[in-house]
Amino acid sequence: MDTNESPVTLVDAPRNELSAWLAAIVDSSDDAIVSKTLEGVITSWNRGAEILFGYAAAEAVGQHISLIIPEDRRAEEDDVLARLHRGERVEHFETVRRAKDGRLVPISLTVSPVRDAQGAVIGASKVARDITERQQSDELRARLAAIVDSSDDAIVSKTLEGVVTSWNRGAERLFGYTAAEAVGQHISLIIPEDRKAEEDDVLARLRRGERIDHFETVRQAKDGRQVHISLTVSPVRDAKGTVIGASKVARNITERIHAEEALRRVHAELEERVRARTAELSSANESLRVEMAERQRVEQERIQLLTRLVLAQEDERRRIARELHDQLGQQLTALRLTLEMLKVQSVGRTELRVQVETLEALARQLDQDVGFRVWELRATALEDLGLQAALTNYVCTWSKHFGIRAQLLTGQSTDERLTSEAETMMYRLAQEALNNVAKHARADHVDVVLERSAEQVSLIIEDNGVGFDASNAETVGEGLGLIGMRERAALIGPDLQIESTPGRGTTVIVRAPVVALAIKSA
Repeated sequence: MDTNESPVTLVDAPRNELSAWLAAIVDSSDDAIVSKTLEGVITSWNRGAEILFGYAAAEAVGQHISLIIPEDRRAEEDDVLARLHRGERVEHFETVRRAKDGRLVPISLTVSPVRDAQGAVIGASKVARDITERQQSDELRARLAAIVDSSDDAIVSKTLEGVVTSWNRGAERLFGYTAAEAVGQHISLIIPEDRKAEEDDVLARLRRGERIDHFETVRQAKDGRQVHISLTVSPVRDAKGTVIGASKVARNITERIHAEEALRRVHAELEERVRARTAELSSANESLRVEMAERQRVEQERIQLLTRLVLAQEDERRRIARELHDQLGQQLTALRLTLEMLKVQSVGRTELRVQVETLEALARQLDQDVGFRVWELRATALEDLGLQAALTNYVCTWSKHFGIRAQLLTGQSTDERLTSEAETMMYRLAQEALNNVAKHARADHVDVVLERSAEQVSLIIEDNGVGFDASNAETVGEGLGLIGMRERAALIGPDLQIESTPGRGTTVIVRAPVVALAIKSA
C-alpha cells in the first residue's frame, strides 16, 4: 500500500457502500434504534430493539409504534409526533415502554426527524437506551438517602481533611446544628478541645482504610452540652477503591452513661451499706460471742457448784446414814431390850402386857423404817455391784416397803460399768421418781425399765397413778421435785422427759449418753 495515499473515509465511499456501513453500525448498536413514519408506522428495527423489547424485526416492521407503548403513555407519542411535524428533536426523554413479555422497560429516548432530499420531515428516528439499572441504582440511592435521613442516629460524612459533606436529621437533633450550618464546616465544629487528638487518630486510621467500631467518646452540641456517643467510622471509597472520605454513625448513649453512673453510685452505696452492716454484724457477733462465752462460763460455774452440792449431798447422806445406824440403831436396840424386860415384869398384868406388846410392835416398825432410810441413804450395793444390781435390789425393797407392786425390766445385761458419778445420778433419779410415786401418784403398779445401747442408757419409770396436767408441769413440778431432778440430770447430760395425763399415770424418761465404760464389775 502506498503510504502517500490518503485513507478512504465514509464520505469518500460510494453511496451504496456508505449505506451498508451505516446499516451495519445501526444493527450492531446496543441501543434500540427504530425508525417510523409520521403516522407512527415502524419502518426499521435493529437488533438492539429486538433485545430490548423482545419483538423480532419481522414482527415489528409495519406495525404501529403503539405496539410497545403502554396505554397510559399514548399521549406522550402524540406529543412527540406533533413536535416532529414541527421539525423538533426530542433528547433524553425518559419514559416507559412495554416489552413483548409484558415487562415495563424504563428507557431514555432521543427522537430525531428524518428528512427527504428537499428537507421535508418524512419520518422519525428513535434511539432508546435501557435505563433500568441506572433507575434501580437511583432508587436504591434514594432509599438509602431516605433511610439515612430518617435514622434516629446521627449519620455524617466528611472528607479526609475533616470537612463535613453530609448531615442528616439525626445529626441535627443530636448536635443542634442544621445541615446548612454544618455542611462545609470542619468536623471540629462538634469536637471538644480535649478530644481533638482523637479526631487526628481517627483520620489517620481512615487513610489506612481501617474501620472504627463502637468507639465511645464525647461531642459538644451547639448549645454547649456534652453529649456521650457511641461512634462507628467507616472509610468511603471511590470506584477505584481509593479512600476519599469517611462515614460516621453516632448514637446518643448519654442516658445509658447516666444510668450506668447512677447504677455505679447505687452499687457503691449498697457496698458501703453492706460494709457498714457487716461491721455491725461483726460487732454484734463479737458481743454475742462474749455473751455466749460469759453464759458458758456461768453455766460451767453453776454445774460445778451443783456438782459440788450433789457430791456434798451424797456425803451428807452417808454421814446421816452412819449416824442413824450408829446412834438411833443403838437407841432402838436399848428400847427393844427395855421393852422385853417390861414384858417379863408384866406377867399377870394383862393391861400392862398389851401396852408393852404394842410398844414392841411400834419399835419393830420404827427399826424397819430407820433401816430402810439408812439403806436408802447409803447405796452400798451401787458402789459394790453397779447400777443394774442396785436398782434390782432397790425396786424390790421399795415395793415391799410401800406395798406397791413394782418390777425392774432390763435389756441385754452387760458387765460394763458407767462412771460412778453417772451411776449415782441415774440411781438417785430412779429413787426420786419412785418416791414421787409413793407420795403423790396413788398408784398400785410401777414398771422400771433400764436399757442400754452402745450410745446411751435409758431409764423409764412408768406408774398407773392419778397423773397430772403435763402442760402445767413447771408449776406442778415444784411440788413433785421435778426441778431438782432436771438439775441433777443436767450434770450427766441426759434428756429428761415427763409425760403425764390426769387419770392415766405418769412416765419419767431419762436418756443419758454413755460417757464412760471404764470399770468392770467384780
